[in-house]
Amino acid sequence: MTFPAAAENAILAQTQNTPPASNCRKLSVGGADGWEPITYIRDDGQQTGLAIDILQEYAKRNDLQLDLNLDIPWTRAIQMLSNGELDVIAGAYFTHERDQVHFYSVPFANDDIMVFQRNDNRFPVVELSDLIGYDGARPQGGSYGDYIDRFAEQRLNMIFSPTGNRIFDVLLNGRVDYVMLGRFDGLTNIYRDNLIDEIIVVEPPIDSNKVHFMFSRKSPCMGHVRNLNILIEQLAEDGTLDQWTENHLLDVSEGAS
Repeated sequence: MTFPAAAENAILAQTQNTPPASNCRKLSVGGADGWEPITYIRDDGQQTGLAIDILQEYAKRNDLQLDLNLDIPWTRAIQMLSNGELDVIAGAYFTHERDQVHFYSVPFANDDIMVFQRNDNRFPVVELSDLIGYDGARPQGGSYGDYIDRFAEQRLNMIFSPTGNRIFDVLLNGRVDYVMLGRFDGLTNIYRDNLIDEIIVVEPPIDSNKVHFMFSRKSPCMGHVRNLNILIEQLAEDGTLDQWTENHLLDVSEGAS
């Protein structure tokens, strides 16, 4: 699905009216652990990912401190963002519901949404309607955008798994027939847990979502969004985002080997 032009225009228009950022000297950052290559925590405890690279580059250029909190569970982090306890979520899909209460940057990545199945229980999936009649799972508290969220709520039988990086457990034990995850997130779990012979990823993607930074409207750092948008566009144009993404995919693959 193509990102709605009206929504992207709204994001750009919002940044014209953001307050000054002079009161913001430290950016408190939440995000999803295990969302490779966007945000993840290495085995040595380092919090990293493409989104973190962008924020670190922006912080360096603007004399800001970063307070990274990827260890905070996703649902709690969203609550803290709403309360102004976090300034930004480092990586989120656009939904109109979220857009009413939070504040998006321009997108900095694309994430294919994939269906994962057990190798011994395959069935063809080309579009969302092919999942009707099957039991599925998706991560607790996450959104896959308005289209998938609405269709899943109305037509699909899905559970929200709180197991994070262990979400494939409910697939392997037969509780569900499929798991819906971002491509790299799912493949990382497969390689890390040596499930290559047990779980397959079904092509083509059922959707592709753009990934944004999502700021709290209560944050004094909202005034940085305009310049952050400019940096994202520069890093995209000169190939830096692609290179950083490749670096993290290599990092994850080496860690899983």
